[in-house]
Amino acid sequence: MKRALYILALAFLAVSLVMCKKKEEETTKPSIGGIKLTDPDPFVRAGDRLTFKVDASNLYTTDQTDPGTLGMYWSLNGTVKDTLSRDISKSLPQIYFSPDKVGSYTVTVYIYALNGNYYTGSKTASFQAIDPDTALQGLEGDENVNIDGNLYRSTQEGGLTWIANNLYGTPDGRDYRGCEVVSKLFGQYYTWEEAQTACPNGWRLPTAAEFDQALGSAAGELMVNASFMGEDMWPYWPQVTISNKRLFNAIPTGYMDLTTEQEVFGYKQYACWWTADQTADGELGVFRYIFENQPGVNKGEGSKTSLALNVRCVKAN
Repeated sequence: MKRALYILALAFLAVSLVMCKKKEEETTKPSIGGIKLTDPDPFVRAGDRLTFKVDASNLYTTDQTDPGTLGMYWSLNGTVKDTLSRDISKSLPQIYFSPDKVGSYTVTVYIYALNGNYYTGSKTASFQAIDPDTALQGLEGDENVNIDGNLYRSTQEGGLTWIANNLYGTPDGRDYRGCEVVSKLFGQYYTWEEAQTACPNGWRLPTAAEFDQALGSAAGELMVNASFMGEDMWPYWPQVTISNKRLFNAIPTGYMDLTTEQEVFGYKQYACWWTADQTADGELGVFRYIFENQPGVNKGEGSKTSLALNVRCVKAN
């Protein structure tokens, strides 16, 4: 009996050693890296045909060995779609895809060694497909102002007519993260210098005094309970009561820093607009802004050339 148990223990030990050795071999298997994939705009129009290019010119293996013949396939939202090539040295095809429905998408490309001796390398690209006519919900008022073919809502305050959307569709304006599809929804971003002439013929940039007199000091009276792709634009804060009383339809589109490749900061936190004013020394432009959890309208000053904000235009009633 003891001998049988001893033999059984030796057998178990032998199996364990084999399993450990196999596991060690698996965990030390080298990987494939260095894959590059087209980075799409964060928002695209549903139905548009997208092209994803794979760059495999800088592939490497973690142990610096030759992996041999490499194949490539791709997946959409975790579901494998197609094998693109059995030998990428002879064929490195592009990925073509049209998101036919509104929603979030992740395209992943995989490159693997046909000999199976390497972990598969991968690279992902994520984006949202939207319908620009329905993506932004909750703005108030009718689109009753036609400016150069673009329709705007409007509000009457301080003896002036104000456009109640951020200005968009102008040559000098910059789109949110380069996405033309949300230009009408979020408005465009302008430097102070560009803002001075951005308003179309018959309209102009409001002064700081006009802004303060007409729109008051309560941020909640300017904020609107809007949602983008089903998510609230303004987060809830108990100290801010959102009423959009002045029908200004303020949404938090943030601001753009032109020193960082036009990166947008403060999305879903800040709403900022240039005024026609500048500081006494002429060095800085004057703007007004509201912040997600502050009940007041704030005053600010910033670079005329490297800070890009939204614009509202006015004209006499």
